[in-house]
Amino acid sequence: MLERILRSPLLMISILIYLGIVYVGVQEGWSKALLFYPFLISFLIYFAFVYIHNKRNPDKRIKWITYIPYELREDDEGLQWITFKATRKVYIFYSFAIPIGIVLYTFFHEVISYFTIWMLVGFGIIQYLIYWLETKDILKGEE
Repeated sequence: MLERILRSPLLMISILIYLGIVYVGVQEGWSKALLFYPFLISFLIYFAFVYIHNKRNPDKRIKWITYIPYELREDDEGLQWITFKATRKVYIFYSFAIPIGIVLYTFFHEVISYFTIWMLVGFGIIQYLIYWLETKDILKGEE
């Protein structure tokens, strides 16, 4: 259960949204305590969960620092194929989203405050949703 939470795209989506809120809060001059303490607490809870998971499952350790996202599980050829299909769809999304995002920025950056940040957060959320929707049915049988 703990591994599902740590590898969940919903966790990464919530981190993206929170980082967007922190950026806007810093730019708007919100209280540092309002931004810093929840971030610190979330950070400590997350790494406590990783520590607990690694103690309970030494064969399925989650690395503390890695360049490879936790969602990518390429244990065998089948998981590599699933990852390939999902990341291909995410790449196709970005090939359309980036040019459309540039056009939207041109028209809306003066109207919507912090449009760039929210656009990047939206791209990240859609990326995780595409990946999750592609892999959830196939990986459900594995767990």
